[in-house]
Amino acid sequence: MKILVVTQYFYPETFRVNALCRELVRRGHRVKVLTAYPQYPQGKIYPGYGFNLPYERRWEGVEVERLRVPPRGSSRLGLLRNCGVFVLEAGRWVRRCRERFDAVYVFEVSPVTVGLPAVAYGKKFGVPVLFNVQDLWPENVEVVLGVKDPLVLGVINRIVDRIYRGSSRILCASRGFVENIAARGVPREKLVYWPQFCEEPRLEGAVRPEIYPEDTFNIVFAGNFGAAQGLDLLLKTAERLRDEPVRWFLVGDGRRGEHLRRETARAGLDDRVTFTGRVSEQEANRYVRFAQGAFISFLDNPVFNMTVPAKLQTYLACGTPVLAAAGGECAQIVRSADCGVVTEKTPEALEQGVRELMARSEEERRAMGERGREYFHRNFSMKLLVDRLEEELYALCPRVPPGEES
Repeated sequence: MKILVVTQYFYPETFRVNALCRELVRRGHRVKVLTAYPQYPQGKIYPGYGFNLPYERRWEGVEVERLRVPPRGSSRLGLLRNCGVFVLEAGRWVRRCRERFDAVYVFEVSPVTVGLPAVAYGKKFGVPVLFNVQDLWPENVEVVLGVKDPLVLGVINRIVDRIYRGSSRILCASRGFVENIAARGVPREKLVYWPQFCEEPRLEGAVRPEIYPEDTFNIVFAGNFGAAQGLDLLLKTAERLRDEPVRWFLVGDGRRGEHLRRETARAGLDDRVTFTGRVSEQEANRYVRFAQGAFISFLDNPVFNMTVPAKLQTYLACGTPVLAAAGGECAQIVRSADCGVVTEKTPEALEQGVRELMARSEEERRAMGERGREYFHRNFSMKLLVDRLEEELYALCPRVPPGEES
């Protein structure tokens, strides 16, 4: 089968769409990715990339087409320009395109507008569009960016409705998303619960990170440092535990990275909170695997209570006890798997959660981690979820026999 993947983010940016495309190629499909130049999360085009520089036209067997989209920078105006130009450039590509794919898959982390050129392609060639919702719009715009203008939200709602109407399947990253989108009047037969998967971590021969002290209780947060994660809670809790042998490791980076570093220095927590910077996925998995706890948090908001971030699947797959200052579906998963501690989103509650995890024996924490791994294999393994995606693709493309390309 020939599959067109539309996404603003692709390798070397670290999103699960990379692994999905690679796996689809491994299964015999032909995959072409329409994307931008890598710039996430710092909002600057990566070293070695540029509009006038050659780029990889093929990665791991995946064909890559990059559009000249300006990086988002650090301002809202830059973010708006980034979104708008992607839609315009991708729209031009669709109008010029003469190649027919059997289906279109859209990887939608914000912005939702990534779906517009995909729907245009589907309409032009009469092929199905599978729209994978990772972020709810306009809800995320209201919560994260603080946009309240009814005219702006009205425009976004019309865009979202247009994308949903033009999609053959809407793949929802959580069950809460299914209910939210159904409440918009979208037919339920279009909606599929399809959570994020995680590749099996390659940890053979991996050793404890050198920066992990042997005499402290090490807690890791791995992922994006954005506003939604509410990581100021981590710093406030670190202050409360200043006199305890607890160390926090923040693996990754993001738009709130500089703020968090400044606050860490201001509070005199440099000996308690360590920033590793951006690392490879394999290295991030090593940090998670050898920590005593893996931290996850979200701001207290109904939208985030419906969200299941990809890092949770990683934590489960690595077999590390989860420390979750989160509600809704994320908290439900941790409780169902019995793989960690769930707390309220306050420094006092999180402090108690850390103390509770510390009080468990090493054997008890190891058992928590194993239960998490078992839950991961039953619910979030890549094989399981890509199998389901293939079932949807072949159901929508009956003229393409399984295992054959167009």
